[in-house]
Amino acid sequence: MMLLDLEQFKSHWANTFPGIATHNTHFIIAVSGGVDSIVLTALMQQMGANCTIAHANFQLRGEESNRDESFVQTFATKMGMPFLTKRFDTLAFAEKYKMGIQQAAREIRYAWFETLIKEMDIQANVVLLTAHHADDQVETVLMQFFRGTGLHGLTGIPAMRTHQQNPLTTDHIDLIRPLLPFSKASIKDFAKLNGLNYVEDSSNLKNDYTRNLIRNQLIPQMETIYPNVNQQILDTISRLKEAEAIVDTTVTAYWKKHISFPKGIPTIKLATWNQLKGNATYIWGLVQGYGFKATQIKEIHKIVGATKGAFIVSASHRLIKWDNEIQIVSNQEDKVYDTISKDQGVLDTLFGKFQLEWIDNMEALKMDTSTNMAYLDADQLSWPLLNRSWVATDYFYPLGLRKKKKLNHFLGSLKLSPAIKSMTTVLCSDSKIAWVVGQRIDERFKITPNTKRVLKITFLSKS
Repeated sequence: MMLLDLEQFKSHWANTFPGIATHNTHFIIAVSGGVDSIVLTALMQQMGANCTIAHANFQLRGEESNRDESFVQTFATKMGMPFLTKRFDTLAFAEKYKMGIQQAAREIRYAWFETLIKEMDIQANVVLLTAHHADDQVETVLMQFFRGTGLHGLTGIPAMRTHQQNPLTTDHIDLIRPLLPFSKASIKDFAKLNGLNYVEDSSNLKNDYTRNLIRNQLIPQMETIYPNVNQQILDTISRLKEAEAIVDTTVTAYWKKHISFPKGIPTIKLATWNQLKGNATYIWGLVQGYGFKATQIKEIHKIVGATKGAFIVSASHRLIKWDNEIQIVSNQEDKVYDTISKDQGVLDTLFGKFQLEWIDNMEALKMDTSTNMAYLDADQLSWPLLNRSWVATDYFYPLGLRKKKKLNHFLGSLKLSPAIKSMTTVLCSDSKIAWVVGQRIDERFKITPNTKRVLKITFLSKS
């Protein structure tokens, strides 16, 4: 592990965070009052960075929690940095949302940090810093290993996390952890050499939490067998990160070749899916980007043998078996409701683009039979037109029929997949459907020998 001094810290920063310059970034440092966050704050000041200290008081240790808050406030004054703090009823939050104390504290503080970042009225990028270090890294990987995890879980805590890198995160925080390569011992040595005082969290000595049990009992016992166990685990983490990069590249290339996007819907042929023979690495490489969890992998494997229309739901998508395909459909609740004025040539909508063209010379009319084109008798239309999502009570007169038909039954007769069906819209003139977009026009708006003017509409679906 690296020794910690200012030069080593600067070198690590330059190599790990080359895109984050201290001169045009404002940093919020999460400071508990412990040695790790105190040392991180001191190093950032020595780097000449602009920082704000943020302290979350979880009120879990009575007067000791208030002592920590007071200590950090005094420390911030000494460092000449702005100080922000907030007290939380962590126990009540954990009870209300049925979660453990540690998870509750994490949820609370990151929600608060995100609020702080949004409220900062400064002309600079705002980045959150936390003081996770090498010992934390080892403990995290051991916890992941014992719980059961995949390759990514064994690569530990990332040095940097941005919302752009991981859009599935619930917050929008840009976060970096500059102390990850440095051990707890080296951090304490830095504090001693620089005369930095800090407070001790008495709960760290208790084995009530899994992390404390690993830190206080398991690792010391392992060190009696493998004296350099922490460094060996860190070296393994480094090699696993390299392996993960290779796996990610391979899996991404596979899906780039074998996934298609008809009508904008991610689709995989069942034959392609079956070739994987339940390979969890490839399946996970695909579905994690659509909000699915690793615990759902076994159920996802079973979708192949399920009946047509069977699906599995994530927070944001449905994975559906349809005929000889697997489709991944968004769960979005957005309903289309777009008006089109008479003088409008182009309209962009949620599922595609409409292009309108007026044809006055009937002799020049050459009709294209493509389903994405509609030729309507312009004199029968009332403006503006409305493009909207269809509803169960809709009906229309399909071209070629003289009696009305429920739209739901009409779409069902086309044997459309649930995905295509959900993305189908109707173009309406007043209360009448003139076109079931991409499928069929209404008999009442068709071109006849008496038609004088034609509206040609082309629909270009997103794909």
